[in-house]
Amino acid sequence: MLPWLSSAFSSPARRFRSGVVAVVGGAAVLAACNPFAPALDDVPTDPNQLLGNPVTVRGFFERFRASYQLRDSTLYGQLLDRRFTFTFRDFANNVDRSWNRDVEVNTTYRLFRAARTANLQWTQYLPTSDTAFSDTLAYVERSFSLTIEQRDNQTFTGAGSARLVLVRKNRMDPWRMRSWYDRSEF
Repeated sequence: MLPWLSSAFSSPARRFRSGVVAVVGGAAVLAACNPFAPALDDVPTDPNQLLGNPVTVRGFFERFRASYQLRDSTLYGQLLDRRFTFTFRDFANNVDRSWNRDVEVNTTYRLFRAARTANLQWTQYLPTSDTAFSDTLAYVERSFSLTIEQRDNQTFTGAGSARLVLVRKNRMDPWRMRSWYDRSEF
């Protein structure tokens, strides 16, 4: 090393440069912290409070609505029993048509992908509904209104009622939909 250069790295100059390196390095570490980013919440959010608790019939319908509002077919699929059947009336041919859980989840997934928004409102329990028979079986009939706005700006609005059979293994398990008989005006 040249003598004049080695003197530049002698103790006072060397300490000054070391301090500058330490300050620059510390600033780089602090720059990695984003003061505008929110802190992580230490208390986890309870999805049952946020989306509805499917252990209750009311919570089941809240979660059903949330799955449509969020257009989340995974959340919707969790509400279906593995032996689920969807049935609707084909008025043109005067017959009932049905499909299984796999077709229902796939159809709902495609609906949610095509939708910009989905607004499902459960409006009332119909008088024939009854959940008093059992802790593991519920027959529920509810009216609803549904508005779907597609990504191509087409809007579909309809109303109807759904006759549902809800099942669960024991009273602490969440309700699952075993069947849905749709009586819509779509």
